[in-house]
Amino acid sequence: ETQDWGGSALDHHHTFVVRYRPGEDRSLDMHVDDCDVTFNVGLSPDSSWAGSDLAFCGMLGTSRHRVLHHNYRHERGRCVVHC
Repeated sequence: ETQDWGGSALDHHHTFVVRYRPGEDRSLDMHVDDCDVTFNVGLSPDSSWAGSDLAFCGMLGTSRHRVLHHNYRHERGRCVVHC
């Protein structure tokens, strides 16, 4: 018997890749992920890019929603999961 760990409650799936290269993605403005679960994975060697840190800010709808609370610098092969 397989236990239900909540996957049946997820409403959809969306894949999004940011590729920082000349002529391609140059920046990604602050935004709200409308996902049940988000996986941020570093795919490139650390030396091949700079400035693509993952910034966590205040909750949407509050006076501090665009105020930085935590900054995470990606490392190749590491994944940050947030809900």
